[in-house]
Amino acid sequence: MNKAVLPRLGAASGAVFAIVLFVAAGNGDESFSTPRAIAGVAAITLALPFVGYLSRLLREAEGANGWLATAALAGGTIGIGLKLVSVVPELTIHRAHVADGTQLHKAFQQMADGTTVLSLYPLAVFCAATAIVALRTRVLPRWLGAGAAVTAAALAVNGGFLEASFVPALLLFIVWTLVASIYLVRRGSRTTARVSGEATAAA
Repeated sequence: MNKAVLPRLGAASGAVFAIVLFVAAGNGDESFSTPRAIAGVAAITLALPFVGYLSRLLREAEGANGWLATAALAGGTIGIGLKLVSVVPELTIHRAHVADGTQLHKAFQQMADGTTVLSLYPLAVFCAATAIVALRTRVLPRWLGAGAAVTAAALAVNGGFLEASFVPALLLFIVWTLVASIYLVRRGSRTTARVSGEATAAA
């Protein structure tokens, strides 16, 4: 049972990450909400199992001598870690009751925005490594590998604007993760059904 369920959980965690984070973001206003903050942190954390699951697929496809799967794992983990850290200044503003419009509030907000921008670079490494392995080995469909390549380029370009407070490339990354997660869950379900059918026929 674990052999069938655990891979699906790893694949599905990417979709949960994308959907819950989108819902937690709400309408985009900057007012703090404890339930939304908890949901957002939980959603970002759930991206880690997806990164680990996808990196394992890349490693199996790349072979023992490859290093791109390791680069994908490192980039994804560091990128998600930085995104988690970006929540700390906003939490500090809430816990310390820093008044909106003050210099201290602005400094904390700029720290949060800057950390989010920095997270784009390692996420670009994750997507680029995924794209290269996927396009070379076909471990993912060509369209999904091409999508990872486009996402990597967008993340790298967006990361060049260090003072930006709007990160559309991160939204593209979330969408790509959602699509990849759904594909991997469906592929895993088809594989399990085929194996079960073969086992039944053999019996």
